[in-house]
Amino acid sequence: MAAPLRIAKRLQLAGGGPGLALTRSAFFARKRVYDQPNWVGVGLAFTTSAALWAFLFKQHNEDIMEYERRKQQRERKCTGCS
Repeated sequence: MAAPLRIAKRLQLAGGGPGLALTRSAFFARKRVYDQPNWVGVGLAFTTSAALWAFLFKQHNEDIMEYERRKQQRERKCTGCS
């Protein structure tokens, strides 16, 4: 029974304990400035969104064309010959 407790204590000491999980990183410690938005990040977000929507519409149109092509092929098949 004492062996598992020793192993648990060793792991807790090696991991630094729960105190390190609650510390803040130096990269996020400063206050945000809301008066000056990050326009590069805003532009990148909107551009990415627009590109994904354009790809979605393009893919949808290609899927509709493929559906119509296969639908026409099914109608042309000769069912009486087989």
